[in-house]
Amino acid sequence: MERKAPGDESSDRLPAVDLPCLNERRAVDASRLAGPAVVNLWASWCGPCRKEMPMLAEAARDNPDVRFVGINTQDRSEAAADLLARTGVTYPQLVDVDAVVLGYTRVPGLPVTLALDADGKVVDRVIGEISGAELATLLDSLAEQE
Repeated sequence: MERKAPGDESSDRLPAVDLPCLNERRAVDASRLAGPAVVNLWASWCGPCRKEMPMLAEAARDNPDVRFVGINTQDRSEAAADLLARTGVTYPQLVDVDAVVLGYTRVPGLPVTLALDADGKVVDRVIGEISGAELATLLDSLAEQE
C-alpha cells in the first residue's frame, strides 16, 4: 500500500475523462468523483480482479458511508456485466475502454484500488489484488480524512 503525501504529484484528482456507466445511458467525468470513495480499476479477464470482487462487494455493503465505484478497463461490456452478476457487485460501474485512468496511475496492470478524499484527491492506493487487511487500512485512511 502506498500512502500519498500532500503535494505529491499522484495525489491529484483522477483525469478529466467522461466514462460511460456500464448499465446506464450517461457518463461521469472521472475527475469529479469525490469521497470518501474506493475506486477499483478492474477487468473480467484479470484473474486477481475476479478474486477480489466478492470482498469488494461485501465491503461496499458493510460501509454505506463510503462510495464504491468500479472502473471496468479495456474489457467487453457483456463479460464485465456477467462477472458483476456472478460476484454480487452492485455498486456503480464506469467503462474505460482506452485505459485512460489506468494510465494516470502509472501502474502497468490491473487491479488498482484507489482511495479518494472528500475533495476527490487520491490519498491512498493498492496495486494488485487487494487483501482484506489492505482494504481495512484503505477504509481506515478514508475515515481519517473526515
